Amino acid sequence: MINERDRVPGVLLATLAGLAPLLVAADDLVKGVSLAGGFLVAYTVSATLALLLPARVPPIRAFALAALAAAASMTLYTSILRIVDPVLFELLGRRLFIVPFLGPVISVALAPKNEAARDRGWERLIGGLGFALAICLMGFMRELLSSGAISIDLAGQALGRPILPIASQPSGALILIGLVSAAIVAVSRAVLRPSP
Repeated sequence: MINERDRVPGVLLATLAGLAPLLVAADDLVKGVSLAGGFLVAYTVSATLALLLPARVPPIRAFALAALAAAASMTLYTSILRIVDPVLFELLGRRLFIVPFLGPVISVALAPKNEAARDRGWERLIGGLGFALAICLMGFMRELLSSGAISIDLAGQALGRPILPIASQPSGALILIGLVSAAIVAVSRAVLRPSP
């Protein structure tokens, strides 16, 4: 039997696992911001459409419409990214097209089960901002650890001393995800500890 103390970190860890492809791809701040923007677009469109559809629409049809809208919005986002920065599009294009199929985006495409869940729909949208912030922070941390400094553009070279060079590699991202997961579990157990 799962109690409240074990359920909270489980949900957070499952969401973190759903974001793993983007967290691994965000190896610097510029890529992190671009991936977070794409995630936020797809997540927001999917969540908003699932919430705005009337309750009489069958759940499978509402899910299909929300998922298609997320895919269409991601296509528009990548087209704009290609116009603004073709090099960044070449680096991230394949990864951006998987965003509509990530766990958090798929989960918000499901229509709310009842009116109470529909009324709490704004919490889903705020959650999307938190996920986008996590992707940006992962890009920031990985760039800072691997180069010792933060560069604002792809052409700029960071002039810092590397702290942990492996952080720029996918294995470094997985190590950081593991450390963040351990921190989530430790904090949630400390907060939800039963009082004696």
